[in-house]
Amino acid sequence: MVGHGRRRLFTDQQLIELHEQGLTDRKIGEKLGVSHLTVGVRRRKLGLKFHDPRRLFTDQELIELHELGFNDTEICEKLGVVRSTVSFHRSRLGLKSHVRRLLFTDHQLKKLHGQGFNDREISEKLGVARSAVTYRRSRLGLKPIRARVTFKRL
Repeated sequence: MVGHGRRRLFTDQQLIELHEQGLTDRKIGEKLGVSHLTVGVRRRKLGLKFHDPRRLFTDQELIELHELGFNDTEICEKLGVVRSTVSFHRSRLGLKSHVRRLLFTDHQLKKLHGQGFNDREISEKLGVARSAVTYRRSRLGLKPIRARVTFKRL
């Protein structure tokens, strides 16, 4: 007898074995004929981690990419998930965030700006977001260059 005079519908060992197979609380509940909420309560008491069915990568995959020096944005692109998911799981694992790598240097930006290219043209040449160019240009104290208007004769 367990709890409020109720009998246990499954053993801890049954739960552990199904959990080790990678099943979610819902799938374990279906197999054992109980609610996924019941499974979740017992799983937590046993100290077993939650298996997220929506998770598209393992902790080990995240750790390996982090150890290679990739930042959250780069990792999310490689794993095909949103950045907040990577950030959440990285933090949960106690991994520090890698500072974003500079995608272009101040020298590259100054050179292209000096050649008369506007932010849009510079962003296309460097393969970066226009907002990144605009931000860095303004931080360097460079004036914006207006887009050239070209006319075609009909």
